[in-house]
Amino acid sequence: MASDDDVVFEAVRERVFSGEYLDHRLSLPEIASGGATQCWTGREEWQTVYLRGTPEYDTALAAGQLEPLPPLTPASEEAVHECEKLLGRPLPPLLRRCYLELGDGGFGPGYGLFSLRDSEHGDSVVDAIKRQVEWPRAWQPMAGSLMPLCAWGCGIESLIDCRNSSGGMWAIDPNPAPEDDPDVMLFPETFTFTEWMRRWIDGTLQQPWLLQDEEKGFWRGATDAECGAR
Repeated sequence: MASDDDVVFEAVRERVFSGEYLDHRLSLPEIASGGATQCWTGREEWQTVYLRGTPEYDTALAAGQLEPLPPLTPASEEAVHECEKLLGRPLPPLLRRCYLELGDGGFGPGYGLFSLRDSEHGDSVVDAIKRQVEWPRAWQPMAGSLMPLCAWGCGIESLIDCRNSSGGMWAIDPNPAPEDDPDVMLFPETFTFTEWMRRWIDGTLQQPWLLQDEEKGFWRGATDAECGAR
């Protein structure tokens, strides 16, 4: 019987091989209307941004109006080993397999998993782990254990705890954090990396969101119900 990791991996691989591996897709350059958001691209022209799960996305996909995503290149063993050396432990099995067999980032939740070592846009995973020495003192117990995975925009990131093979998920959300207590920006989530990727495949994964508990006053990650009610 296939394990949960195997089932999720096969679902992610199917999406990658189909070319539908990111949630934010651009229209073809000649089609600059019909979606909710417009962006000014490197071609110095407007293109429509479509979000997976919306009727506009489905319509544009069916009509062949989405710009094809490029094929992915798996990460090298050397890049994986360098990342694991910095972490002092192996990557959780499903994450390791995704990098080695599917692609060196560029697919998955948010704006796609970060590249391990060769990033064209911002820091790579290796760069980001090295920069954790600059984290606030309150975060230092987790420095070197949390591996940045992806960005959601507005400074929000998802990270994976590599201290055990299940890979619990964490997040950083700087937006609602109070100025006198910025340490609360880093918080744990309630599921593993395998469940995180399963939710992405199912279309039920929510962007991380920091909020203040109305009854007890402390800061924490929002529940599924709270995210859905935003």
